Amino acid sequence: MKRNYNDDLLSFLLEYSKISIEDAKSEIEKMTNRKYLEQHSFDIWQGTDTRWRTYLPDDTKKNKRRLIAKSTKEKIEAEIIAYYKGLAENVSLKKITLRTFYQTWLDYKKLKTTSSMYIRRIHSDWENYYLNDAIIDIPLVKLDYDTLEEWALKKIRENQLTKKSYYNLSIILRGSLDLACQKGIITENPFQKVKIDYKLFFRKRKPDDATQVFLTNEQPEIEREAYEDFQQTENVACLAIPLLFQTGLRLGEIVAIKSTDISGNYLHVQRMEIRTTKQLPDGSWATQRFEIVEHTKSEAGNRNVYLTSTAKKIIQQIELCNQEHGYKDNDFLFLNADGRIHSKSIDTRIRKYCRHIGIAEKGCHKARKTNISLLIDGRVNINRIREQVGHASERTTYNNYCFNRMTNSETENLFEKALVNK
Repeated sequence: MKRNYNDDLLSFLLEYSKISIEDAKSEIEKMTNRKYLEQHSFDIWQGTDTRWRTYLPDDTKKNKRRLIAKSTKEKIEAEIIAYYKGLAENVSLKKITLRTFYQTWLDYKKLKTTSSMYIRRIHSDWENYYLNDAIIDIPLVKLDYDTLEEWALKKIRENQLTKKSYYNLSIILRGSLDLACQKGIITENPFQKVKIDYKLFFRKRKPDDATQVFLTNEQPEIEREAYEDFQQTENVACLAIPLLFQTGLRLGEIVAIKSTDISGNYLHVQRMEIRTTKQLPDGSWATQRFEIVEHTKSEAGNRNVYLTSTAKKIIQQIELCNQEHGYKDNDFLFLNADGRIHSKSIDTRIRKYCRHIGIAEKGCHKARKTNISLLIDGRVNINRIREQVGHASERTTYNNYCFNRMTNSETENLFEKALVNK
């Protein structure tokens, strides 16, 4: 960050004298006040009524000045200092750009989230969409509706943005201007008035079903790999995979399960594992650690998940294995000799199983999509599915998690049964 004259002077006074920090700041303030008084070009005088008077610049007046009067010279000088100080601060505010304000906003954003991965994504958008854009060097006070609307439309067209990707990248500009309003840098956020016609957004083609879920002939093979791996290694991470197919939990949620979360036929989901990251001096990011937070991805994520008879048997196997090996760590379910098992260990396994059976790699999130598609195929009420999997709306469930699990031949047979000889 750029240092100013007062910072350098304060450092000098502290380093080369025995003056205290309070006295140093007081001396700097006196010097600054003298500078403001020297800047004042109007006379200061005492009238016959003993009151002190002077003029201050005022563009609203015909003669471009206004008379002020105070009972003492000290008070009139304080008024002069306040005027020129405010003028200097106003000039500084008018120079603030998105480039200079971005870090201030990002630091503020960090205080409002527990996800360092979210901050990392924001910074990635900054580097990809803002860093080489002329808009970040325009003073915030000059960013008007027309400028911002044109910027948004060009970004959408040039980068073929979907509605979601546009919203994500615009968080930086929208949020920065909101904070600038709070700090009095600008009087309003003109970006709030920018509304984009949905027809202008690019639409991402829904991916092929076979890439998003485990098909009917794939899921049994993956589960077989998991059970065989467990028999050989006695590593309960293997059993997380069939449990994912039964519960539809997010990967971060399943590794955060505690035995105390289970009551009868239900599992209370209330926490998750997150991966914290830190930005290094060279601008790259490094994973710091995996840690548990006492909340889920969203408010809808805290929920009671029904446990099938198969799910309960898997959990019993896990608990029995932990007991036999003496694994204990704050009641967590997925443990090994080193303590709680992390999500990466499970996702690595399911991908390995995919390679073993000769299909394209699919991660644990695809097991979640498989579970939800199975529930939809099984005609479970959509609102109950939404509650089970922790979605805020049925639209999310249908639009992003409903896929055909059937092979081509199975699907063709369904078409034949539904349409032929009816």
